[in-house]
Amino acid sequence: MTDDGQSPSNRFFVLPRCPSCGTETPLHAKVCPSCGSSMKVKATPQEASELWDEGSWQEAPPKQSEARKLGPQVRRHRFHLRPQLVGTILITIIALSAGLAIGPYVTPRPSPEPVMITVTNTVTITTTCTTCNAVPPPPPPPQDKWLTNTNVISYLQAANNVGQAKTVEGKIVRTYASSKGTVFLDFHDPYQGYFQVTIFASDVKNFPFSPVSFYLNKEVRVTGTIELYQGAPEIIVHSPSQIEVAYMGFNYP
Repeated sequence: MTDDGQSPSNRFFVLPRCPSCGTETPLHAKVCPSCGSSMKVKATPQEASELWDEGSWQEAPPKQSEARKLGPQVRRHRFHLRPQLVGTILITIIALSAGLAIGPYVTPRPSPEPVMITVTNTVTITTTCTTCNAVPPPPPPPQDKWLTNTNVISYLQAANNVGQAKTVEGKIVRTYASSKGTVFLDFHDPYQGYFQVTIFASDVKNFPFSPVSFYLNKEVRVTGTIELYQGAPEIIVHSPSQIEVAYMGFNYP
């Protein structure tokens, strides 16, 4: 007797069939012993196709309705959406909706207009004042160093020619203007006892430049009468025509 009170001859068992070839397979078999296919479809309990008779199983002929039920079974699948796919779809819908909502309010920025740049050249012209005391650049020197070549003596020989009209040559190494406006051009430093040129204040106006700054450190030839003043020889100059500058002649301003 079995647990439910029935004898083995009265109990039926349903064996699963292979979904590929339809061959009956043992219970809980994963692979069909005939064709080797995987047992993925589970058979539903039907009326028994085998019965127990006197200690052995005998195959019972299946009924017509049973043959239809035990044919090849097709596993049905339900359509399920994965959470990741659902999230992607929702994000796409939100993005499209936002773009359609703000689209009318967004205007494209116009391209900048070309800028015209004008470049101008500035020419600066510098002029020199001819009436002030500024010293202009000297003109180009002549070919000869000196234009005056008669009665020329050194400033060291001036003391031996007092009272005579001579042309004294030398380099002015020191200049000085007194408080009264008298200008002194010295050929030696210290000047005491040596030859010098004196320009009184009343004659300074005859020079269109400053004698103090112009004649300093220049080689000159001074023409005039040599006089003696406080034991030292001198020539009193009244105009620029009495002083010749080396390589410049009398063409200086």
